Amino acid sequence: MKKVTSILAVAVMALGMATFVIENTANEFDFMNDISKALACDDCSTGTPPRHGKTLIS
Repeated sequence: MKKVTSILAVAVMALGMATFVIENTANEFDFMNDISKALACDDCSTGTPPRHGKTLIS
């Protein structure tokens, strides 16, 4: 019975670690997508600076 319990505990721990790694990897890819979108400047054509809220075009 102790062997079954220890094997089950190791399996649950391995599942938890795998879930943690997968979640962190997914978050890192989202972060990389955000950076690439910021560098591509998709919103630059609106004429609105990102921080001040005033239009560049008068």
